[in-house]
Amino acid sequence: MLKVFLLGMFCSVLYVAFLAFFSADSMTITYENSKLQLGRTPLILFKDMLNAQWMFIVFGGLVITFLSLLMSHHFAGPLYKLEMSVKSMIEGDHSLTIYLRRHDKGSELAETINKFNEKLSGDIREMRSTALTLSKKLSDLDSSRTETLPGAIDEAASLAKRLEEMLQRYKIKA
Repeated sequence: MLKVFLLGMFCSVLYVAFLAFFSADSMTITYENSKLQLGRTPLILFKDMLNAQWMFIVFGGLVITFLSLLMSHHFAGPLYKLEMSVKSMIEGDHSLTIYLRRHDKGSELAETINKFNEKLSGDIREMRSTALTLSKKLSDLDSSRTETLPGAIDEAASLAKRLEEMLQRYKIKA
């Protein structure tokens, strides 16, 4: 429907432009409501065209405005929500999940961001757990006896290596 309206408007404007161009040097005499009018042809035709099609122009303008608002609602809302979610992630909050309405645009991007956030949160949880275990092992080393020292050192080294492997999964800028 929008395409038909825009095509009709374009054709009307094109018609007026051609008519105005080819009749620019001519005069027109019209008789309306017992009044005789004399004027340049393009101006008189333009006034008559506006008088005849003003409802079409107003109604079409309202329809275009309504459809534009509806379409922007499906684009602007999700973009704003995605922007706020990414800003929150930059600040360190990876606990959020992005929910969009069924017909909103950008739902594939939101799903991808949610998967990324879930994976990153899982890796951070695993790294925290490993770091906590490593910290406990190192504090145990301080209070341990010398006969258990080599095993505790090997276990702490193993945890440090595991933590390093988890961090190696991420490529970062140098």
